[in-house]
Amino acid sequence: MYEDGIARDGMRPGDHIVITGGGGGFGRAFCKRLARMGARISLWDINEASGRETEAQVRAAGGEATFFKVDLASGAAIDEAVAASVKAYGTPYGIINNASIYPRASVVDMAPDTFARTLQINITAPFHIIHAFGPGMITNKRGVIINIASGRALEGAVNGANYACSKAAIVSLTKTVSLEWAKHNVRCNTIIPGVSMTAQPLENTTPEELIARGQKNIPLGRIGYPEDMAGLAAFLFSSDASYMTGQAVAMNGGVIMVPQ
Repeated sequence: MYEDGIARDGMRPGDHIVITGGGGGFGRAFCKRLARMGARISLWDINEASGRETEAQVRAAGGEATFFKVDLASGAAIDEAVAASVKAYGTPYGIINNASIYPRASVVDMAPDTFARTLQINITAPFHIIHAFGPGMITNKRGVIINIASGRALEGAVNGANYACSKAAIVSLTKTVSLEWAKHNVRCNTIIPGVSMTAQPLENTTPEELIARGQKNIPLGRIGYPEDMAGLAAFLFSSDASYMTGQAVAMNGGVIMVPQ
């Protein structure tokens, strides 16, 4: 306890963490890292095969996780998953809004339905999830929310107005939630990952080419890996980050630096 009499809260063994898009990439790394720290994981994904594989990996390592198949485009599906997750593990201490989609097209060529669906999954679903779990976290007077954005939120994206807009919006949502819920000891931060060894950047290149691009273009001389982002998430859930809320933390090897 400090002179101000306020305890510094962080994740405790047995705490419940909800992670969307837990089937692969960043999501799988989040699940495995936080489970090793003693969290009980509600693992949401629309892809049952990859979700079950993450669940199996967590359990094989001695952790606790339960997979829930969830279509984030459906509000009803989110509500069902919220109820099922609470039934399994109780009110969550933490949420990681990780899942997103990135269908590519220029502004001229993009169908309005594509733009709308991207926002539905990338920003409306995270809002819905925070809205649903929030009252319980507020009642418990403790909790941490991590939203996953992108450098596209800062730079824009050729052939990706839908994605860039959704990721800019999630940074703004983070700031608003953090302002409203700080008095309840619920923190909310954003991770902005740089180019990493995940499915999205590998859609149009090979792992070898991606690594070479990182060596050439990124100040630290390498691309990121899911475990890098999982380490940052572990910090944000810990008591070491108890004085940190409303922040958008770019972890990108120095490739995007935001002027202060």
